Amino acid sequence: MNQKSTGTLRTRREILRRRRRERQVIVFGVAAIALGAVGFASYSVYSGEAEGPFSAPFVTPAGDFFSDIKLPCPPPDTLPMNVGEVPYRVLNATDRAGLAGEVSKTLEGRGFVPVGVGNSSRKYDGHVRISFGPEGLVQAYTLANQFSNYELVLDNRTNTTVDVLIGEAFSDVTGIRPLLAPELQPDILLTENAPCLPLRLVEPEPAPRIVPDDPFTIEPSPTPSPGDADVAAEDSITD
Repeated sequence: MNQKSTGTLRTRREILRRRRRERQVIVFGVAAIALGAVGFASYSVYSGEAEGPFSAPFVTPAGDFFSDIKLPCPPPDTLPMNVGEVPYRVLNATDRAGLAGEVSKTLEGRGFVPVGVGNSSRKYDGHVRISFGPEGLVQAYTLANQFSNYELVLDNRTNTTVDVLIGEAFSDVTGIRPLLAPELQPDILLTENAPCLPLRLVEPEPAPRIVPDDPFTIEPSPTPSPGDADVAAEDSITD
């Protein structure tokens, strides 16, 4: 039944529709305000203008990272080094006499820099184990390319020397790659041969008790005293 109110005729249905629209406006208005507030708060946290509700960082600190992977990755987009800048020592971990000398002679003939040859105090059943420190990462990968099958091991030595441990599985067939092998091309980027992690995430092993001297470490020259300078000057003008 129609009713007259303030000079306008309204039906019950029209009143219900109006109330529904009012509720919808209120609900959507509150939702829009809430979303705006969340968006503003998120942007403030992202930009650093406000602290987030979480006390734990989103990135795991390097010191809290644990993994079974022990191989450090080579630097991205890195080519092999000049072989004349890679110092190495060869150690024989087998019962075959003269094996370390043969391998060292081959590597030296290819331009690498020998710093020692000897026998290992412990046996190694694998092919080739290449040990190096953080400063010798690229040197180690450059040298490793010479071998068909190898294991790279990071230790805590502080120079760029690389140790090459020859194991029982080493042979002429699975040993050193041919000089013209595709893997030895100087324009091929260094790559890992197993799953690896960034260098900073790999825990190094203890280095050998005796590590060869690095031939590329430049020792600072002693500062001459004034008296030495005078002597040098006198010598320079002596007939």
